Amino acid sequence: MNVIAGTGQFNENLNPLVQGAPNLMGTWGLIYETLMFFNQSKSGDVQPLLATKYEFGDEGKSITFTLRDGVKWSDGKPFTAEDVAFNFLYRRDKKDLNAGGSNVKDAQVLSPTSVKISFTEKMYTKLWDVAGHQYMVPKHIWEKVDKPTKETNTKPVGTGPFMMGEFTPQSYTMVKNPNHWDTGKPKIAGMRFWSYNNNDASLQAMVTGQLDWGGMFMADPDKQFVAKDPEHNAYKNESQLYVTNLVPNLTKAPMNDLAVRQAINFALDRDKIIELAFAGLGKPASPAGIVLPLFQDYLSPKYATAKLEFNQDKARQTLEAAGYAKDGDGYYAKDGKRLSVTCHLVSGWTDYVSAAQVIKQQLKEVGIEFKSKEVSFNAFVDMQQKGDFELMMWNAYGGPHPYYMYDNILNSKSIPPGSQNANQNMARYKNPAVDAALKVIADTPPEQTDTIKQAIYAIQDAVVADLPYIPLQQSSALAEFRTTNVTGWPSEQNPYALGLPFSHPDNGIVAKNLQPVQ
Repeated sequence: MNVIAGTGQFNENLNPLVQGAPNLMGTWGLIYETLMFFNQSKSGDVQPLLATKYEFGDEGKSITFTLRDGVKWSDGKPFTAEDVAFNFLYRRDKKDLNAGGSNVKDAQVLSPTSVKISFTEKMYTKLWDVAGHQYMVPKHIWEKVDKPTKETNTKPVGTGPFMMGEFTPQSYTMVKNPNHWDTGKPKIAGMRFWSYNNNDASLQAMVTGQLDWGGMFMADPDKQFVAKDPEHNAYKNESQLYVTNLVPNLTKAPMNDLAVRQAINFALDRDKIIELAFAGLGKPASPAGIVLPLFQDYLSPKYATAKLEFNQDKARQTLEAAGYAKDGDGYYAKDGKRLSVTCHLVSGWTDYVSAAQVIKQQLKEVGIEFKSKEVSFNAFVDMQQKGDFELMMWNAYGGPHPYYMYDNILNSKSIPPGSQNANQNMARYKNPAVDAALKVIADTPPEQTDTIKQAIYAIQDAVVADLPYIPLQQSSALAEFRTTNVTGWPSEQNPYALGLPFSHPDNGIVAKNLQPVQ
């Protein structure tokens, strides 16, 4: 089976301990596994992997895991609680692995299949981080590695369904792990990953049948891909992973003016933006800032039927009520200063550039001057961190529970610089009521759903009232499949994992459930 793995030549690096390393696709998920699998395609779907059970203790400050019996590393040695305890203590004690500090207090082996991890804070909302993001490595190998971030790990030993095969800078293989614990899986012999010189070349390889699995943007996947071979070509639109927003800097004029944010919100025709800039693949975003229909059960009844309203008259009325008046060029102004906003974008992100062009025209129609400015990705990130912008187009990322996106983009503790949260509160939003609600969720055992929902509803009230982010769409992430050689891909009817080859550990879940065509 052939898989798209990127553009440019590969480096033989399979170090699962460094998330930012230039690792080969498949390092996480195919070779190395987590304790549990959190399916972001289906709300509340948490599945056992290396751990079969977990239990919170010490008022949320400890988690005891019961491990799967009989698991072996790919070199044949047993996987035990000693390995799990080692993983958490190793990450805690190696400063280059946790430059931002660790909340791990201790890790105690209770039996060969039971381990208790203690923390310095309540972990009710961090189970995903602990059990879904930490990839287990064998103690008998990594305890000898003094500088883990420098290790390229060209001979990886994991518990996952596959092992490393052949490697060249242009392609590499992963082959079936005969010691994998999931009896009878994987059913395919292996996978070959390919590199291409650019996105156009990889797209061409996908549509001409040279690849079985891809995760690339297509302007019209029905026409570009499915129509080429309707019997075997299919795709899945994973539209629940993030929301594309206009991110206002709430510490700078004019975006610190709620009336301006409201007017922009009313002035945007999202259907047209999605159609013209995002190939019609995005989905409408909720005014409550929650991903739907994935988290429909967490949507406040107040906003059950709420939609982002396109109303140019309301946009003008909102500005005029706030003291803005039209100047001679047809733009609104206040205190002698034209209402003009500059939005920064990453250079070369063509869909965002197109969206900015559509937004410029839509805002002009209601008397707001909109300018877009493209910068390099590194410059863009620097501006995010320093707050050196008025407006930017960027994404809000979530997770297996609505808490994650709200905590990422609304918690005052997530304001850069200084935040260790990778998905940060770029808008610099501060609301004590929201911080308090997030703390309630973090401190509440997950089975107390009513308390958690009431806190989420309070956050949604603030999001609707304050408009700290101006949503454009629930963004699309396309996964492309061919069934010529294998079947069993995730689908809308059976979303057992994300279908994206670069999403992990989903890629391992998908790959080991594929069936070869006889």
